[in-house]
Amino acid sequence: MNPDNNLVTSSNTVLSPRRKPSSSTTHTRQSDIPNNSHQRVVSISSVSSRGSSAFASPRYPSGITTLTSLSSDPPSTCISRSSSTSVNYAYQHHHQQYDTNPISEDQFDIINNLDYDDVDDGLIDQELGHRNREDIVHQLYASERAYIESLNLLLNVFLNPLRKDAKQSSFKLLGMKKMICTEREIRWLFGNIDEIIQTQRDILASLEERLQIWGPTQIISDVFHSWFSSLGVYHAYLDNYDVAVTTYERLTRYQPFKKFIDSAHKDPSLRGATLLSLLQIPAGCINRYAQLISKLADMTTPMHPDHMGLGSCKQMVLNLAEELKPKVDDADNVDQVLMIHQALVGAPFGVKAQRRLMLQGQLSRVVVNSRSTGEERTYFLFSDLLAIVRPKQEGKRTVLQYKGHLNLERARVRALGQEEAGGQEHCIEIVSSFHGVDTLNSTYMGAPTVHVLRANNREEQEEWLKQLELVIGKLDRAAAKARHAAAARRMAHGRAGMDSSMRRSGSSSKSSSISSGSSTGATSSIPENSISPRR
Repeated sequence: MNPDNNLVTSSNTVLSPRRKPSSSTTHTRQSDIPNNSHQRVVSISSVSSRGSSAFASPRYPSGITTLTSLSSDPPSTCISRSSSTSVNYAYQHHHQQYDTNPISEDQFDIINNLDYDDVDDGLIDQELGHRNREDIVHQLYASERAYIESLNLLLNVFLNPLRKDAKQSSFKLLGMKKMICTEREIRWLFGNIDEIIQTQRDILASLEERLQIWGPTQIISDVFHSWFSSLGVYHAYLDNYDVAVTTYERLTRYQPFKKFIDSAHKDPSLRGATLLSLLQIPAGCINRYAQLISKLADMTTPMHPDHMGLGSCKQMVLNLAEELKPKVDDADNVDQVLMIHQALVGAPFGVKAQRRLMLQGQLSRVVVNSRSTGEERTYFLFSDLLAIVRPKQEGKRTVLQYKGHLNLERARVRALGQEEAGGQEHCIEIVSSFHGVDTLNSTYMGAPTVHVLRANNREEQEEWLKQLELVIGKLDRAAAKARHAAAARRMAHGRAGMDSSMRRSGSSSKSSSISSGSSTGATSSIPENSISPRR
């Protein structure tokens, strides 16, 4: 059975056997009765073998509907506003000969008081609740299939061809063909995507199996519970995400890889998707589960057998989403950094896996001696440097023209008063110890440079000061830790060298002693306690 057939869509009927009465069996409002328009007359034409309106009793000009006692057909009320014809008038005249006392309106009270709404409100609410739950389950199933499709594209269009090329290139002679990327770079780029694909296939299979027996009272929380033990694979994927994006950016500047990517992106099955966009999709999987499972739990009434189970699943998936939130936010930051780097023109530095965007905004350079300000620029505060750019339009694309940057390691920052800043308000002074480029992940030494920047208001000045101090402090701590680690390695290396030297010295002394003893033993006997001075 196709699970799609078990789900409610806007054009399908509800699967529940309990339906709201159809138009042929429901009541109709007797709007023609004066002073009694709120009452209702129940149609019983549905139980007649001839339910046509031709067999309905006539409506009198007074608006009162009567039930004939002469017809052999089951009586019914007429709900159409048809004009009186000569046939109807003759029938009415004939009927009045036998019934000179028409039934009064009060005699319909018992019938009129049979209100389906009073009886079916609970059933209708249950039906609507079931429909809403089915809609959420349908969204979950449809999104899961779309997710699996994206993962399969990542596997078939990119990962498998790259693995095949890496294996073939390893058997070829050196220089015959350039490898697109190494097996290590493939691991950096895709992380544990194989584990994620297998996990999601198992999840989809379990969901399809349950939907084959779906019904109004069917439980699904046990299926959700079985997922949580395997969703830990997303921890490893998000931990590797910055490495994946950095590897992607670096490889796109390598011609064989760029050629492969350009060719793969022409695959019609991608429908506009790219390798980078497919790598970004798994980062949002847990949030999708949190949203849909929480909504399903909220739609499930306390009387439903799965109410408690879904409540437990909701709490578990929300806890998992909260646990992964810092890593998901970090992945979003990595994407922002990559977007900025892709828009940069003329920048002498590339993407680093550790680089994060801390703050961005408009600042003006202040020339203190001339008491003037330069043109306002866009400043990007990263976790290791401060970049200065000027946005400009190139066709339909906005690019960021590189104007300079400051390395913040061992830098100093402070707020400047109006007098110190040449009469300018809300100024910040940055004294940079390094000034250079890091194209090869290195910097050259230069004289300390002083930069005075002006913010638009006091709040912006305080925010820039706060973030600059955080970045500089973190860089200083990392540099100190690196120096201690380097010193420890040098000490360990020195001790290892001394131990090796001592061992070589000991071996040389021992061999000399043995050689000397052998030559002496050939001519005379030596006491046992004088063989070696060291015991």
